[in-house]
Amino acid sequence: MNFRILIFIPAVLVMMTFFPIFASAAETDDITAPDLGAFRLLNGKAANPFFDFLMPIVTDFRKWRIVLVIVWVALVIFGKAKGRWAAFMMIPLVAASDQLCASLIKPLVGRMRPCEVLGNVHFWHGVEGWITTPAEVVRSYKSSFSFPSNHAANMTGAMVFLGLVYRKSLIYLLIVAFAVSYSRIYIGVHWPLDVLAGMAIGTTLAFLAWTAFKWIYHPARKKQAKTPGER
Repeated sequence: MNFRILIFIPAVLVMMTFFPIFASAAETDDITAPDLGAFRLLNGKAANPFFDFLMPIVTDFRKWRIVLVIVWVALVIFGKAKGRWAAFMMIPLVAASDQLCASLIKPLVGRMRPCEVLGNVHFWHGVEGWITTPAEVVRSYKSSFSFPSNHAANMTGAMVFLGLVYRKSLIYLLIVAFAVSYSRIYIGVHWPLDVLAGMAIGTTLAFLAWTAFKWIYHPARKKQAKTPGER
């Protein structure tokens, strides 16, 4: 597989997502949301008992943090120089994606979450379990804005980067990133465009981190530097 083709993915996703995101909180309702149809399909019509059990687990970032920490420690201890440099690059990668989404883009765009403005949303409300929001929204469920999805950006960035470093694992890591991203729509806290934009941001930052990683860690170049007299 020519991995250079993947470079075009962030550009395509950005083109798909950025034209409608300037919908204000007042405009993002069940009439004018540009991705309403996709949300109703992926959140409501796709609801089933298996996903109701699985998606709250997949979307729980506290559990993923534990997994990522374990992977990070394993890279440092068992990954030799390649693994240690990969672990080092993941720190600024995830920090950049998280802060870019949460501290810059979300306040700038100010898009409300679907569970805040739509009725009849299939919504995971933590300790209360699954609920269906009233036909007319009468309460607030979340305190932060919707666009883009931090979960999608952070997980996609980390998984794509690791997949580029360890090519044989790429497909499995992409499945994890997609599952986490989709879970945000399924539990009712993000619009589809929020997730696509988060995936685009994560993918873009992953390629930047991978480019830096290739420049820092290059076994062939290091070998040549150690044996300048060999031909």
